Amino acid sequence: MRLTIEKLVYGGSGLARTDKGVIFVPRTAPGDVVEAEITEQKKDYATARLVKVLEPSSDRQQPFCPNYQTAGCCHWQHIRYDRQVDHKEAIIRESLERIGHLGWTGPIKRILGPDRNYRLRATFQVVNGRVGFAMEKTNDVVPITECASLVPELNDFIPYANSILERGITEVHAVSGPAIAANFVFEDGHVKRILRGDSPVFQVDGTQYRLSADSFFQPNRFLLVPLINEVISQVGPSAKHVLELYAGTGFFSLPLARISTEVISVEENNKAVRYGRENVQMNKVSNLRFVVGDVIATLKAADSRPDVVVLDPPRAGCGVIGAQQIARLKPRRIVYVSCNPSTFAREARTFVSAGYELKQVTLIDQFPNTYHSEMVGQFDRVVA
Repeated sequence: MRLTIEKLVYGGSGLARTDKGVIFVPRTAPGDVVEAEITEQKKDYATARLVKVLEPSSDRQQPFCPNYQTAGCCHWQHIRYDRQVDHKEAIIRESLERIGHLGWTGPIKRILGPDRNYRLRATFQVVNGRVGFAMEKTNDVVPITECASLVPELNDFIPYANSILERGITEVHAVSGPAIAANFVFEDGHVKRILRGDSPVFQVDGTQYRLSADSFFQPNRFLLVPLINEVISQVGPSAKHVLELYAGTGFFSLPLARISTEVISVEENNKAVRYGRENVQMNKVSNLRFVVGDVIATLKAADSRPDVVVLDPPRAGCGVIGAQQIARLKPRRIVYVSCNPSTFAREARTFVSAGYELKQVTLIDQFPNTYHSEMVGQFDRVVA
């Protein structure tokens, strides 16, 4: 089929409209005229494989990483970076309107960094004694020697990891700070931990964090301080009692404690909480308390009245029930850090229905050359 790509959608594909319905084509750009082959037909849409670009969009560029072709990494590396960000903003606006029923016409602030060598964390699969990446939408593993997105320390770690791989290792999880903390995971679940470097402590603008390959840490080295600063800015200078949800090891908790009277951080992962409490002691913070527990169950049982709630849930979001429980506490402000515009829009609709107004939206491009994006949104309670 000959198709003209109209726009990009969340998930990375380009969208084309035909008299037979909508067709999604990966590895395309708005303005492309392409030859494509239908690979899957659904009732109201189809997906297709790009066969040939007949007329390239002005958005296109030559992909610069060899893994783009072999492993399918970086879904948008064929698109100029400035245009990637435009398309991400368009997806956020469309999600807020289509899913959240919110016609956001205000500005969307952009916080950007370099689009190469930014990733501090990586998960490698193992095949034939070498680390690699799983090919997109398959279980096939492609060995790699370097990745354009990884920080230099992780690229240097790849040959070292290959040199110490043992029989039975299926995955390697690594984080750089710039010391490398890595977990070599065996097929029976056994984990061999490696520290390559001087210190397992990561410094971010004067705050210290324990480095661990099995705990989540923000991925983009260039945007760690800007992300913290944006959350602090949206929380505002008058926060007293802050409730943080999905707190992890305290990436936001520790800076929040410096501007607040009290911070209570809720995290369901026991290991993350243990590291978070170690971070509290290491930074000599006295007004921050970690609570272990399921976030929604903790919210349902809560009788506290925080004036600000900060949440940074996984890609699935906090859910409508979670958003309702947050609104039930009646904080004057909610600051939502999200890595999924669809779930952000869904929960934004719940907050607005509960008496909140969306005041500002910031796009933080944590994942250049992919369709993923991070957002920070501020919701203020409307007082009659």
